Amino acid sequence: MELELFKFIDEAADLYRKKFASFKMVDDKLYEIFNQMFNIGNDSVVSVRTRIKNEESFREKLIRNKFYLNYKTAEEAIEAMPDIIGVIMECRFIRNEAELYKYLFYLFEEIDNEFQCKADPHIYLNLRMPQPQLQRNGFTIYRIDGYYLNDNERINFELQIKSLVHAFWSEIEHEVVYKNPDFLIYDQYNINMLKAIRDNLDIVDRQLEIMYQEISNESKNYQVSLEGDGFKAFIARAINDLINRKCKKSLGFTTDFKKLSSCISLFIYMDDFLNKKDIHEKTVYYLEKLASLNQADIDFKEIINIDNNVDNLDYFINELVNYFLNKINDEFQLHLFFLILFSIKDEDRLSIVINFANFYKKYLTQPQRYKNYFVNYSDENRITVINDIEALLINSLVNIDRIAILYEENMNEISNRYEDLLTQIDVECDTYEKYLEVKEAYFNSFNHYLEMLIK
Repeated sequence: MELELFKFIDEAADLYRKKFASFKMVDDKLYEIFNQMFNIGNDSVVSVRTRIKNEESFREKLIRNKFYLNYKTAEEAIEAMPDIIGVIMECRFIRNEAELYKYLFYLFEEIDNEFQCKADPHIYLNLRMPQPQLQRNGFTIYRIDGYYLNDNERINFELQIKSLVHAFWSEIEHEVVYKNPDFLIYDQYNINMLKAIRDNLDIVDRQLEIMYQEISNESKNYQVSLEGDGFKAFIARAINDLINRKCKKSLGFTTDFKKLSSCISLFIYMDDFLNKKDIHEKTVYYLEKLASLNQADIDFKEIINIDNNVDNLDYFINELVNYFLNKINDEFQLHLFFLILFSIKDEDRLSIVINFANFYKKYLTQPQRYKNYFVNYSDENRITVINDIEALLINSLVNIDRIAILYEENMNEISNRYEDLLTQIDVECDTYEKYLEVKEAYFNSFNHYLEMLIK
């Protein structure tokens, strides 16, 4: 039996193939009209290019943007995909980007709160979108949503206006960085180099060569000590490579699993290696297990069924376990996360989920901290306050409902902020009665902070 999300994706892909002829017709029409409007002979416009999203990219975006959760039918998913077709207008200089964007208001006229193309009334652009738009990488881009009305069917497209250097930069970022499936430590060196390339395109040739050599050398010369951080990095890389190979073979696409690979390796290290005596035996076990998984078939479409029949868990663990079990077949990356854990750890599935929940709670709360807090309270009141704050933490995380709660950098930040909350309440509430008076304000502030952190 397959996960429902894969049935949805297969249905959407089938419909996508059936509609491809329509997409091709619209792609040709957009190429013709935008070239006609912006005249390739114009000084500022270098070229106008179009492309239709291929099926692999379409499938990957359905999962990445969680279309399988937000839309009920394949038809709705395709109608909501904003960039079925892409139109890229390249201009000579950065200043030309704003000039060409403003020129669109001359080429499109506002009719019934929509902007319709004067040269072809089937073409619409959303010129109300603020421009330029801020991308996730921190840089700006002129990106405008549009659609082509073909026999009352809307076919969405995306118009991008890019100078030559920005178009060049986009290709570098897309092909060298984001399309790289290998697990590499994205350290400060690489971040600085990418910024340098962006800011100094007059010497990009040499800088890109330096960065390429650095990445190649890091990959070829990668050696790791099977101790501490070295072992964690080794496990994370091995899991990430395994996921990429198996996903590509089984599903036809890869997924960004680097951060979740790091979380799995951290759990394995703390659960099986930290302060343990049989480290050598455990190391051999994991090396053999990962080697065997590379040769085995992993069914990523498998529905995971686990009965939660444990009643004696504390509130935090119980809420987290229930959250995992409720989402495990809906959130694809969480599904992958536990599927890999189940393949690696030699325990029954429910025990693995509970053990991970215990690890997660300890990592965030670090219970040894509590001995330093609320020492003036009675034992009963002290336990009540700690339980309250732990309940606040898990309720906030479950309500946020994002896979990013499992990213190691977010876990570290949450743990630090949790300790800040304990300290603040302890310092400002010298009595239990004072705590009761102000706890709602503190709790609301903490919850807001977590929502802003985990986006």
